[in-house]
Amino acid sequence: MSSTRSTTATALRASFALALALAGLAAAPSARADGEVAAARATMQQTVDTTLAVLNDKSLAPDVRRSKLESIAVDHFDFPLMAQLVLGKNRAALSTEQQQQFLDEFKKHLSITYGRTFNKYTGAEKIVLDGGRLEGNKDVTLRMNISGGSAPPDGVRIDYRMRDDAGKWLVIDVIPEGVSLIQNFRSQVQEMVTQKGVANLIQTLHDKNVSQAQAQAPS
Repeated sequence: MSSTRSTTATALRASFALALALAGLAAAPSARADGEVAAARATMQQTVDTTLAVLNDKSLAPDVRRSKLESIAVDHFDFPLMAQLVLGKNRAALSTEQQQQFLDEFKKHLSITYGRTFNKYTGAEKIVLDGGRLEGNKDVTLRMNISGGSAPPDGVRIDYRMRDDAGKWLVIDVIPEGVSLIQNFRSQVQEMVTQKGVANLIQTLHDKNVSQAQAQAPS
């Protein structure tokens, strides 16, 4: 009888230990996901705070403010990866030199756009990071809502897709109101290459950057 009780107790302990182990396995992916989302969110919040600090500094001249905003974009966006995603299959048609030229112009274009977008900030806008999810390939998508001030009455929703690059979370896509910047830009690149060729792609982007920079220059 004593042997039977001992065997039963051992079996119960084994079953309990197995249940705990299985519970741990089930919880581990969720804990990792929460940790990655939290890390990406912390990085994005820091980016937002840095951006707002620049925007709220009334001592900065407009051109200095734009330059600082563009620098923030350079620090927090993975431009090389974004350029590759935008070029897609067209990347093979560019020489190494042309790929670098495209990257330079693409980086300049998005940095100018980032600076121009946030330069509309009036101080009355409310910017909130209110959601995040882990994607299948371990990217994290964060949701930002902007309301009040210069934002439309219904506000603006912008999703930021981020990827961990050697411990640093960088933006790899911007998705305002559900429209992917990467996909939209890729479609434009494909149309441009089809109609005018690869060389014209880089020149067109360069001309557009010059035009944008002139438009934002102090009068």
